[in-house]
Amino acid sequence: MKKSFLILLLLIQIVWAQNYKFAWITDMHIGYDGADTELDSVVAIINRQPEVNFTLVSGDNTEKGRNAELETVKEILDKLEMPYYIIPGNHDTKWSESGTSKFSELWKSDKFSFEFNGDFYIGLNSGIPWRGGGGHIAPEDLNWLEKQLRKTTPGQDIYFVVHHPLDESIDNWFKVTNILRDYNIHAIYHGHGHKNKISAYNKIPGVMSRSTLSKGEKSYGFTLVENRQDSIYFFEVDGLGKFRNWGNIVKSDNRSIPLIDSSNFRNYDTELISQINLNSTLSASLYVNDSKIYSAAKNGILSCFDTTGTLLWEYDCFGDVMSKPVSADGILAVATVQGDLITLDANTGQPLQTIGFDEAITSQLITINHTGNKNLMIPKQTNSDAAVIVGTASGKIYCFDLETLQQIWVNETPKGMIETEPLLINNKIIFGSWDGYLYCIEEQTGSLIWRWQDNKSFYYAPAACKPVSNGENVYIATSEKKVYAINLLLGKTEWESSKFEAWESIGISDIGHRIFVKSFEDKFHIASAKTSNWVKELNLKFGLDTMPVEPIEWNGNILFGGKNGFIYLIDENFRYKKILFLGTARVHTVKHIKDNMFAASNMDGTIAIFKIN
Repeated sequence: MKKSFLILLLLIQIVWAQNYKFAWITDMHIGYDGADTELDSVVAIINRQPEVNFTLVSGDNTEKGRNAELETVKEILDKLEMPYYIIPGNHDTKWSESGTSKFSELWKSDKFSFEFNGDFYIGLNSGIPWRGGGGHIAPEDLNWLEKQLRKTTPGQDIYFVVHHPLDESIDNWFKVTNILRDYNIHAIYHGHGHKNKISAYNKIPGVMSRSTLSKGEKSYGFTLVENRQDSIYFFEVDGLGKFRNWGNIVKSDNRSIPLIDSSNFRNYDTELISQINLNSTLSASLYVNDSKIYSAAKNGILSCFDTTGTLLWEYDCFGDVMSKPVSADGILAVATVQGDLITLDANTGQPLQTIGFDEAITSQLITINHTGNKNLMIPKQTNSDAAVIVGTASGKIYCFDLETLQQIWVNETPKGMIETEPLLINNKIIFGSWDGYLYCIEEQTGSLIWRWQDNKSFYYAPAACKPVSNGENVYIATSEKKVYAINLLLGKTEWESSKFEAWESIGISDIGHRIFVKSFEDKFHIASAKTSNWVKELNLKFGLDTMPVEPIEWNGNILFGGKNGFIYLIDENFRYKKILFLGTARVHTVKHIKDNMFAASNMDGTIAIFKIN
């Protein structure tokens, strides 16, 4: 009898050991009015709960991803008296002045995995550097997910944490469920929607938690999760420390999760020369020059290919690269967000020089021909007049001699991050800044000619769209869904239109008489550059698309890529078709190599070299 009692007591202890609690906070939006005070109060409440073993933090930790906002988040969360595990959200990545490197600097990673009480938790970032409109899981992180899960024991309980819902909110969501389906996955925890909700993603239970903010709620608060032997219970805890059970999910060890087709490449109507899979994030588009194709991966690997797709050389920049390289006179320049500007031999990849900045280099780079007085201290060895233009996180824009990397001029007028690729036209450099202005500066001296602004809201700044011009006007598309024509000489608005529902994507015809606008959803517009009158509106049904690209014209055809992974061609008779599918990832601007040969890439590092017949 005594022996039976001891066995029963042991069984009770085993069952009890499987029960534990943790706190879950999400969508703190530090930078929003009062958010820091409310988060500080939430942390204090969590610290008063002795049964809380750890805290999960599932993204949108800041409002704009600014370095100071992230530092505030860490300062507050570090007051937690138990371990916490954190991932970014789209608000932490879309406007990041560090190219998202600050997050990993503060927390050593943008993902996590850990075991507690025999259970395995794993969290991934679904925010996209400098891109809004949904989430994406990077190829490097999918590889890491597989490696981490392979370390688990058979039958071990798995819990997945992400910021966006694991559905169409993340364009390649199915790649995650295809991995998770081979394991004992019990739940997906996510934020983004700012409310308590239980749903399912490909038959996996999904749980959304409220924001810590009091905005739209009676009080600030968080979610307390109790993991029991057969079920998981969710409690909302408000600013007074009151608990309210709002839902639960039942654990299941026999979950049948469908396998989703995840085909990554289709050639519909091109002569495909080469397909290259870097399997690494490309934040910037390809750079093509002198029949060479250059790619710069976010992890710092710079690659050079010939037009057959053969790798000629590679170079490790030892930093995060968010901008494409550029070259002139045989010298290639590339920049890291850690602040290094590097030059290499464009043909061999041999490093030439490096200079460091005390802030992030954030703009796309361009080269100019500087023929004015350079006042260089170090003598040049060649007659090259090539110079490189560089923009930074604080809004400074520099001109450096490309051969010697000596500064020629700097303009410090902008007060916000410069992200986009500047436009060089008629001895003028045009670029937007996250301070809300579009700037025009003089090419040779960097002096300000004019600045333009229509909407003072940070969120509608003309900062992510590459401007285009026909020499008379400058054309931009903003996230306010407007297109503007701005007089190149005077910086005055000639016309504006919201009828195109544009989102940071605009191109111009070779002779400058038409503009090409990819809309926010489904539509593609061809319009008069002079009047904005429609020439043609096409419904391509590509869905929601916030990926900034520059549609290009070739022989009367228009080519552009979409967020959905497809490359489209519109012919001179306005007939359209898909010509390539590069995989479920955003496609960059298509690059013309020569004749009928092109190169295209997507954010997952898939590159296609092809001809149009």
